[in-house]
Amino acid sequence: MLQSESLDFVSVEENLRLYAFLWGIPREVAKARADEMLELFELSPMRERRPWGLSGGERRRFQVARELMHDMELLFLDEPTVGLDALTRTRILDYLAGRARNGLSIVFTTHILHEADRLCQRIGVMNAGRLLTVGAPEEIKRAYRGARTVEAEFGRALTLEENAALRAMLERAGEDLALIESHDDLLLFRAQNAESLVAAVARWSGDRQIDLERIAVEEASLEDAFVRLVSEPAPVIVPSPEAD
Repeated sequence: MLQSESLDFVSVEENLRLYAFLWGIPREVAKARADEMLELFELSPMRERRPWGLSGGERRRFQVARELMHDMELLFLDEPTVGLDALTRTRILDYLAGRARNGLSIVFTTHILHEADRLCQRIGVMNAGRLLTVGAPEEIKRAYRGARTVEAEFGRALTLEENAALRAMLERAGEDLALIESHDDLLLFRAQNAESLVAAVARWSGDRQIDLERIAVEEASLEDAFVRLVSEPAPVIVPSPEAD
């Protein structure tokens, strides 16, 4: 499915059936599948309209639905969710994930990295025409995640002395530690060794009998890993057991 539109002048429903006919889908199967696609992509009210009369988002949904009218072994999708609202995008991604679990191979091109993280089992990161790395999403995030953000919230406001002591402890223990915010009952920092510093904060508050209301580590996203990866002077290919 191309990023640009390719529409015909018959109705939406006839368009779906025509596409099925071109792929040799039996008439009754095509009718049932057209009904399924119209329902899935919320196009039932527009089934008698011409595709050119649909809104931009409706045309996009129609294009994806049309490509799924037949059974294929390999599906290429070039940014299929561009121009779609969040609810429709989620529905399409869930449907594609289900088809993939049932054996459909999908090549999915996107600039929306959380979509790739959600849908894809293996990801190739390209920059300026070069393939920088190939691997599972977790492999890439683990290799290039960089510093993570830790937020700790205490049961009361820290005194100036407690605040200074906590900062000093973190600076001694932290590797590549960057304090973002430290005041009253809140501490926010970025660090490479987030897990060990979380444990250190918990011990520090317990020793002083200060309630620790909440502590959370914001995991690195695929977007974080991508930004760090493309800025590396010498990209390293992440090994993958399926690379061959």
